[in-house]
Amino acid sequence: MVRKLMERWRRIVQQWRDYPLREGAVIAKRYRVERFMGMGSYGLAYAAVDAERGDRVLVKVSKPSKGETSRTLLRRESDIMQALDHPQIPRWLNYIEERRRSVLAMELIEGVNLEARMMEEGEVYGERAAARTVRELLAPLGHLHERGFVHRDVRIPNVLECRRAGMDAPMIYLIDFGLACRIGERLPEALRLALGEEGDPAGSGGEWGDVKRRMRRPEPDSDLYGAGHFALFMLYSGYAPQEGADEGDWRSELALSAPMREWIERSLGGDRPFRDALECAAALDVVIESLSPETADLGQAPRPDS
Repeated sequence: MVRKLMERWRRIVQQWRDYPLREGAVIAKRYRVERFMGMGSYGLAYAAVDAERGDRVLVKVSKPSKGETSRTLLRRESDIMQALDHPQIPRWLNYIEERRRSVLAMELIEGVNLEARMMEEGEVYGERAAARTVRELLAPLGHLHERGFVHRDVRIPNVLECRRAGMDAPMIYLIDFGLACRIGERLPEALRLALGEEGDPAGSGGEWGDVKRRMRRPEPDSDLYGAGHFALFMLYSGYAPQEGADEGDWRSELALSAPMREWIERSLGGDRPFRDALECAAALDVVIESLSPETADLGQAPRPDS
């Protein structure tokens, strides 16, 4: 009984410590909060105004309840972002360490992530739209790899679609470098444990657990693997399962063209895995050229029974 009360009290204290700042609050004596953007496992994000420059920025703050682990991860993210320079990656602006928290300021991208586009707005992507989106995503991934880093978290919540004035099509941005690392880097044991990359943590089993472990490897092909799964998520937006049908894999559930199917197989590490993002992008260009504009953007129907 006492132990349960103590655990409940700890949760209450943790929630209180991590409670988001209100509009108008000032971070690091410089950034005035406009609105709370969201909370991750190790940080909180705010849209804010830089009092020194007058610019609107995104500010990430280490999560108080996660202590030094949160500050370490934010410091690593800052170091990696500072080494990058690509139009589809938010620009690093500033990093500040205070006594009890760390603060990372970056370019604010006003966009919608692909998760919201699909799950909340009901957007349906056919092969051509999915292929074009992933093709754009491979540009910042290639830059990241050229600079010696791996993202390790290529998923639909971490890709923004941003419409800018004067542009015919939305621009794709790669965001959230909290799990990124150097190619071949083995993280310190404390960080591996905190991130669930050591042993077999609860909730990491099953098919998604295998996918997650594969995406977390510190090698460029892990991001290409993530890009393949990213494409599948987009293609499943138009999938309507037949009532009573057993769950299958993507090969049986999605009626894809042969070029698209081959590209996904290779990105997932099939018989002929891609060597790098450049080869992966070139192969996707071939896929896009092969698709008919009249039919390729329709939602994917379930494959009829043979």
